[in-house]
Amino acid sequence: MDVMDIIGWIGAGLLLLGYFLLIHKDLTSRSRLYQWMNILGSLLLAFHTLDAKVYPSFVTNILWFLVGLYGMFHAVKHFKKMKNIRSKDNIKRK
Repeated sequence: MDVMDIIGWIGAGLLLLGYFLLIHKDLTSRSRLYQWMNILGSLLLAFHTLDAKVYPSFVTNILWFLVGLYGMFHAVKHFKKMKNIRSKDNIKRK
């Protein structure tokens, strides 16, 4: 097993673990950890599939990487919104 295979296995593991934690309800789709697992996992798999010249899988993983970035944008936006709501609630309580 060479380095690129190890990179591919790590990427696959991150994607599968993220999905398992999502369906097991340990993470939500708005979780930054879930989005990071998707971003990193798909990027690692993209490197591996590009090296192996498996272009359909490479394109799929790049698209999944972009979906992960989109999800991270919304996760951060949601986090900031919730933080503002909590800070406003704390001001009202004082």
